[in-house]
Amino acid sequence: MSFEIDPRALEALSPDDRCKAEDEIRKLEVTRQRNPLAFYEPHLKQQAFHSFAAQTKCFFGGNQSGKTTGGLYDCTIQAIDSKYLPPHLLPYKKFEGPFLCRIMAESYPVLETTLIPKLQEIVPLDQLVGGKWKSAYEKDLRVLHFTNGSKFFFQTYQTDVAAMGGATLDRVMFDEEPPLAVFNECRLRVMAKGGDLLFTMTPIARGGMTWTRNFLWMSKGREVQKDVFKGDDIDVVVVDMDDNPTLTQKNKEIALRGYSKEEKEARKSGKFVAIHGLIYGEFEPDRHVIPAPQVDPKDRIPETANVVVSIDPGMRHPCAVVWAFIDSRLDQLPNGSYVRTDDVMQVFHELQVQGWTAKQVCDEIHRVNAMYGRSPIYYVIDPAARNHNHETGRNTMLEYADHGIVALPGQNSVEAGINRVRERFQNDTLHVWRETCPHLIDELTTYRWKAPPKSEEQTRAAPVKINDDLVDALRYLVMSRPYTSDPIVPNDETPLQRMMREDMERKAGSSKNEYAISQFGGIAV
Repeated sequence: MSFEIDPRALEALSPDDRCKAEDEIRKLEVTRQRNPLAFYEPHLKQQAFHSFAAQTKCFFGGNQSGKTTGGLYDCTIQAIDSKYLPPHLLPYKKFEGPFLCRIMAESYPVLETTLIPKLQEIVPLDQLVGGKWKSAYEKDLRVLHFTNGSKFFFQTYQTDVAAMGGATLDRVMFDEEPPLAVFNECRLRVMAKGGDLLFTMTPIARGGMTWTRNFLWMSKGREVQKDVFKGDDIDVVVVDMDDNPTLTQKNKEIALRGYSKEEKEARKSGKFVAIHGLIYGEFEPDRHVIPAPQVDPKDRIPETANVVVSIDPGMRHPCAVVWAFIDSRLDQLPNGSYVRTDDVMQVFHELQVQGWTAKQVCDEIHRVNAMYGRSPIYYVIDPAARNHNHETGRNTMLEYADHGIVALPGQNSVEAGINRVRERFQNDTLHVWRETCPHLIDELTTYRWKAPPKSEEQTRAAPVKINDDLVDALRYLVMSRPYTSDPIVPNDETPLQRMMREDMERKAGSSKNEYAISQFGGIAV
């Protein structure tokens, strides 16, 4: 790290004092070159990051928030001998002996123009083999050698995953978001030594909503709400540009100029946001998420309500099932009177599993039905489930039918289905139970369109196919147009009253049919 010198203050000194000051400056410069760690003063969020003890440590930061710097300093602290650490950095050292660390970036140009030059400014020269970078860095293999046996291995996310196997490491540092396959391979590399994983990233990859959000940001199903969060095995610090004391307000404004509101939030604040347009922007958790009744499950659904179930089957990707009931609602108007709203849907249960057979899914559907004491009026399923296997002649619908779930194929017009769901949110006729449908709520808040097309020919909008299994099932359900049940006839109706009511209903139906015939040219509807 550099230190500041005020030229005017230096000029104001007497010749003797100036000579002494310049001599001290030269000594400081020599010290800085030999051991830059002596001048590293981490800001508060970097201090929190260095102090983390979990196996997975995350620095989610805006651009220029000090995330990469913090990660590289932390790796260097672990790699060098303790005697080279100034007292204020000693508490952050957790590894002793040769420290083996893989440092990964998006590409080799990023490594060679950003990470490696920054490390050249950080690592004490006396800790490098040969006392200088040129002798310590094995360029062909991209390995940095320390005098105590520690090593930094540099790789990119473009490297074949198979080439990442075999190593036993103390740490892997991911600068920006890695592909999931790379992460899964690397976490096996630190398992034997009980090592750790570092993430230093701005969450803007692929629209800001990716596997890292679900795995790291959503801790036990709940979004990280604090700037510093410590979990059982994942620690997170969220760092804003404003947390970096070296950035001026003017420079921050210039850097963020031209970005959308959502991308500014990600690039400045380091938070996961949907950079591209949310599909269900009408969905408001405060309005559309309601608490489940705190009574026995068999008493939670009104007797007058029809229950429907929608299935998005899958084995390689998650299988999703949603349960909903349709009923009426009475709303009180400002004048004290009430208005009845029919066709109100409440999603009251969800199932999201992976790798289950059709029998296992069907058994769980039957179990849930029994738990609520209700039999659905019908099931609807992804229309692709009716596609036959060319070898067996079977399809997924038949597999489900064999286990007691006979389903109707849903309508797979994506845009029309999304429109129907949005209309229900707009009309306040679709609600989701908070306690029993947490994953559906999460998907509704993150479901988004792909990035805008790059050319006029690519005009067809399409959702991002990530974290969308339950919202797909919901779309099939809404498009199936479930209906409110018939009104319940009072049990104390006498035979004469029943005959009179049925006669009136027949006459009403006949009159309606005659009217329809007259209006539509003799075609009965």
